[in-house]
Amino acid sequence: MKRPIAATVSLAVAATLLANGCATLPEPGTPLTPEQRQKAQRDCMIQYTVVGGIGGALLGNLFGGNTRSTVIGAVAGSALGYAVAWGHCLSHYSNLSSFPVADAQQTAQQVGWQPARGNEVKIQNFAISPREVRPGGGVDLGGSYYVMGPAGTRDVKVTETRTVHFYDPGEKQWKELGSVDQNVTAALGTRRAEGRFDLPADVPEGRYRVSLKVAALGRSDEVGQEIVVRKG
Repeated sequence: MKRPIAATVSLAVAATLLANGCATLPEPGTPLTPEQRQKAQRDCMIQYTVVGGIGGALLGNLFGGNTRSTVIGAVAGSALGYAVAWGHCLSHYSNLSSFPVADAQQTAQQVGWQPARGNEVKIQNFAISPREVRPGGGVDLGGSYYVMGPAGTRDVKVTETRTVHFYDPGEKQWKELGSVDQNVTAALGTRRAEGRFDLPADVPEGRYRVSLKVAALGRSDEVGQEIVVRKG
C-alpha cells in the first residue's frame, strides 16, 4: 500500500508545480517582444514535457515497481508530453488578427444574403502557406468570413478559434493537440483574418491540420487545411 500512496502524493506535487509554473506565463494576447515570446514558448514547453516525464516515471514505478519500469515510463511520458505540449502552449506559438473589409450592406450584395435567411456565419476562404514545413519553421494563415443578422444588430461578439490536430498513423485518426479562442466585438459584415503558426524545433514529423472556426449569434462555421512537417 505504501507505493501507491507515495506515487499519488508525488503526482499531486507534480501537478501543483505545473499549476504554479503556468501562473508565471504571460496571459494569451499579452504584447511581447520577440525575446519575451521565445522565453514564454520555452518555459511553457518545459513545464508540460517535464511533468509528462515525471508522471510517466511515477506510473511506471507504480505498475512495475522497479528502475526499468520507471525509466520506460519516463521516456514514454516525455514523448507523449512533447506531443501535446505544443497544443497546450499554442497561445504562445500562434497569433491571429482580424479587421473589417466590408459592411453589412456591401456583404449582403456580395453573397446574396436576405433577412429571411436569419443569422448567418460563413468562412468564405481559408489558406495556409507553405503546406510543407520543417520543424522550427512557421506557416502563415489567412482567410475571410462574414457575420450577418437582422438590421440594427450591433456589437456582435465573435469568437475566432485556431485549432491544431495531429494525425496518429498508429490509431489512424486525428487527435486534437490544442486550440486558442480569440473574442472580438464586431459589426455585421465581412472580416479578414490573418495570423501565423510557429512550430517548435523538435515538433514530431507528420501530418497536421490547422483549422479556423468562427462563432457568433448562435451560428458557427469551421474550415481546416493540412500541413506536412518534414525534417528534410
